[in-house]
Amino acid sequence: MPATGELPGRIVIRGLRCRGRQGPTPADQQQAHDYLVDIALSVDIADAVAKDDLAAALDIAEVARCVREEVARRPRVLLERMTADVARALLERFERVTEVRVKVEKPEPAGLDAAAEAVGLTLARSRRP
Repeated sequence: MPATGELPGRIVIRGLRCRGRQGPTPADQQQAHDYLVDIALSVDIADAVAKDDLAAALDIAEVARCVREEVARRPRVLLERMTADVARALLERFERVTEVRVKVEKPEPAGLDAAAEAVGLTLARSRRP
């Protein structure tokens, strides 16, 4: 049964645990920290729905691998840069994705004086026409 047009969908992964290095000082950037990453990907799912076949769907294991590789790829000063780098990497690797929304959360960051707190940043990016 062939796909009959577009069917916009949003694939969401929440709380993907990643290891990376980020912080304002070189010492901070040498120490790996855990980050929790939420990803929402806008993608046409018409083919996957019509075929009911994994080969027609976006490979979420590959999406998770891409995010983990990007978070671990290099140290960064700002969480903003890490978040933007993840969004860019997803758009570059997955041509079918038209928009990506990424939230990176750093649990128990230094400076908040509260062990149960977190700091996070959310960014949305779309393909340019």
